[in-house]
Amino acid sequence: MYEPTINYLAVLIATVTHFTLGGLWYSPALFLNQWLDGMGKTKEDVNNKKVGGHGIGLLYQFLGTFVLVFITAHMVDFMKVVYHDLPNLTVGLTSAFWLWLGYIFTFGITGVVFEKHSWKLFSINMGYQFLGLMVVGAILAVWV
Repeated sequence: MYEPTINYLAVLIATVTHFTLGGLWYSPALFLNQWLDGMGKTKEDVNNKKVGGHGIGLLYQFLGTFVLVFITAHMVDFMKVVYHDLPNLTVGLTSAFWLWLGYIFTFGITGVVFEKHSWKLFSINMGYQFLGLMVVGAILAVWV
């Protein structure tokens, strides 16, 4: 019977890495202005939070990222057992890709189709999630 062997330190490091990538991705150095444009907002709109500031949002995002990484860790660990003949990195990246395509990408399409978000916004968000999950898959797969 399969018994998961999850490296919780790797999960924590991968969570922090994915979360930090988000901070960089949505910063002025990369895609903040394009993201704001895609959302139809200005910097002033985003900074005018009436209650709670950004802290609670960042906390929720961090917790969501932790769940994403934790579930990915289980998938990568399981796939390493199934595909024991492949290098760990290959298994990690492949697992992350299929999770991204099957769940994140397909869910993201909903924003375009039903919420009328632009393809530009979709591309920014999906690019972040794709790169983030690839990094997570690599960390989890090689850090055994």
